[in-house]
Amino acid sequence: MSKFLTAGIAGHVDHGKTALVRCLTGIDTDRLQIEKQRGLSIESGIAPLELSSGESMAVVDVPGHTDFMKNTIRGLSAVDLGILVVAADDGVMPQTLEHIQILDFFGARGGFIVMSKADLVDDETMELAELEIRELTQDTFLEEKPVVPFSSVDQRGLEEIRVRIEEMAKEVNGRDPQSPFRCWVDQVKGFPGFGSVASGTILTGSVRQHDPLHLLPSGVETRARSLETHHEKCPQAYAGQRVGINLHRVPLTEIRRGMVLAAPGCVQPTYLINVDLRVLDRATGPIRNRQRVKLYLGTSVINSLVVLIDRERLEPGERGLAQFRMMKPVAALPGDPFVICLLNIQTVIGGGKVIEIPHEKFRQAKAPTTLPYLKALQENDLKGFVEHFFAGNLLRPVTSVELARDSGFPLAEVEAEFRARVRDGEFISFKGRGVFRKTLYQELKESLPGVVEAILRDDPLKMSAAAEEIRKQLAPSLDEAPFQRMCAELCNEGKLIRVGGSLKVPSLSVKVSQKQGELIEMLLDYGESSGFVPFSADTFWKVYGRTKLNKNEVQRLLDYLHTQGRLIRLNNRRFLTPQSMAKIKERVTQVIRKNGSLTVGDCKEVLGYGRTVGVPVFEYLDAVGFTRREGDNRVLKNG
Repeated sequence: MSKFLTAGIAGHVDHGKTALVRCLTGIDTDRLQIEKQRGLSIESGIAPLELSSGESMAVVDVPGHTDFMKNTIRGLSAVDLGILVVAADDGVMPQTLEHIQILDFFGARGGFIVMSKADLVDDETMELAELEIRELTQDTFLEEKPVVPFSSVDQRGLEEIRVRIEEMAKEVNGRDPQSPFRCWVDQVKGFPGFGSVASGTILTGSVRQHDPLHLLPSGVETRARSLETHHEKCPQAYAGQRVGINLHRVPLTEIRRGMVLAAPGCVQPTYLINVDLRVLDRATGPIRNRQRVKLYLGTSVINSLVVLIDRERLEPGERGLAQFRMMKPVAALPGDPFVICLLNIQTVIGGGKVIEIPHEKFRQAKAPTTLPYLKALQENDLKGFVEHFFAGNLLRPVTSVELARDSGFPLAEVEAEFRARVRDGEFISFKGRGVFRKTLYQELKESLPGVVEAILRDDPLKMSAAAEEIRKQLAPSLDEAPFQRMCAELCNEGKLIRVGGSLKVPSLSVKVSQKQGELIEMLLDYGESSGFVPFSADTFWKVYGRTKLNKNEVQRLLDYLHTQGRLIRLNNRRFLTPQSMAKIKERVTQVIRKNGSLTVGDCKEVLGYGRTVGVPVFEYLDAVGFTRREGDNRVLKNG
């Protein structure tokens, strides 16, 4: 597959950027009528440049006037190379320096300088202008890069510029074609009968005709009806290419610059980003904690609150960690570069890159655990990041895909790190769910039997504790997968016993209160006096006084006596003593042996009451295997 690159043509207004692009490509990128009238670029213009190898690259001509800084930054946000144009007769101007800094922040990986309008100056002036630009580009990506004199009038230097571009294209690596597709939208157009077309430079991956896409942050689901690169239809477009995508059933009103087109599931909109932030040396003042700025991320422009993480202010020239809290969501990923401006002044004061997509706002109380792993991200230290990330007592398994997406480390490297730590016994793997820190797992597992015991001691009427109640008391946010594995291991080790969906501690003996003990004796006495007649909590409560007893407490004690085997519970939640049930079995046995079988109609004769009360008793005998139904008749199970 070919390598696709984009070159940004930057520089001060009226220094000849558009003329250079026209000489290189034959295309006038000032396409708006107002641009032609005013003689300056307002929107970024894009043109294809054919290389001698037969491949092509995109060149982006950005506005040079400070009034259109927003469009300049958007235009330079996805370039791979930077060509700085400086007029020989003017020399370095305010936007010259600003454009270098924007290109630097956006990670331009190669470039050179074009000294335009060379026909207007003598050799001495040209030398002075070159010295000035050399001084300006120190400590930037353009330091010691070639300076090529050029004139759009007599075409001097044009061929050398072509050669320099060819050399740059060979030296610079292309964008990642293997990651999921993602593209910032920088142009939107609508065509009658054809629909909406969103254009941009593909950051990663590739897109085919008919591929499903998500438009973010709105979350609109669509697909690529057709694709174009530089006004030519194509079946597929790759990372680094300019592409126009005709979107299926997406009205023009739902698309705007600053949105992202992405493969489904590869990125989620967020209001928070943790960043590595640098303030420019030439900034007029520091960035203060909780200051509001204008954030340029991709082609989006968002008012944001800067929360400094490790200090109260960042002075000019300083670098630090910060969290941006944005006024609207954006589909950002770690590694995305950005620049910032003051809210009311169109000048760049700093920039950096996204290092993490956090799940919560930064709080100073969490700084001891948050700062170490953010510093590891800042220094691109994968091992340190993983170590500190999991030291935060994370109560759920984490997948390598999730960690790679949120931190920006390559997926293959994260997977290898996880495998090594599982092999060394630092992590426990949950197939398909991710990994969990083993020391934390062991601590929770050791605490679990004590939690069960405490629940049962707190309520002596319970014979076992529900799994969900145990999990909430152990650690409310503990994921189900590690919790269930802990329970299973403890049961296998004999430290817990599973009772249905509940758990109990072996040989745990707890005592009921004196008041409960007295009520239990009353219930057993009442059951004995009731004989064959099943009774309920409501019956007992009405007999012994509604004002003296709590009916719910009576019901709990009846259920407790059932689990103790001291009462028998029928399926209508009525109760009999075991002694009464033994006598009922004797009577049933006598009737069946005499008559050969028993029917519901025999209730009155056998038990002394009608079928409504008797049926649950007969059903209990069936359930415990004492009798067996044969049609409407019942016979003894064992003859």
